[in-house]
Amino acid sequence: MSDDARRCTAKSKQTGKRCRQPAAPGRRVCHYHGARGGAPKGNLNGLLHGAYAKRVLNQEEQRIRDAFLAEIRRDFVLNGSSDEVAVQMAAMAFLQYLRAQRAGEEGAASAQARIVRNCLRDLKATRSAREPGALPLGTTPAEWATALVARLREAQTAKEARGAKKDSKQKDEPHESQA
Repeated sequence: MSDDARRCTAKSKQTGKRCRQPAAPGRRVCHYHGARGGAPKGNLNGLLHGAYAKRVLNQEEQRIRDAFLAEIRRDFVLNGSSDEVAVQMAAMAFLQYLRAQRAGEEGAASAQARIVRNCLRDLKATRSAREPGALPLGTTPAEWATALVARLREAQTAKEARGAKKDSKQKDEPHESQA
């Protein structure tokens, strides 16, 4: 193997010349140019809020989040970035609320519920300011959030009932080996 093949393959942006350091064993570049490997697999330290929600939410939480966002978008016409931020914050606070409830942490659940209500109140206020002649929603943010939770629970119950019905139907059908 020639000396040129064992050299780092990185090039300088300023001069365009190739790095003169030896490449790390089994690598094409030296330690200065990335042969150290970076963060360990599964490292979530660099994640930003909301941008990688599918990585930090399990499937059930992702479904709840999507349903929450769909319900908000059904009830509100969002104007862009400021409304979208409030909606995303409300969705994540709602998930934190559910997590705290499951863990039995009443103080944390109460704080997250307050954040959800505040986000919804802000959405309602921006809607009223943006559309002065629009009909009021007729509900407080707390009532809207309560209705949303009820609709999500109904959807979950219906889904579970369909799953149970499907399971019982499969049990009733004889297998080909039994027939």
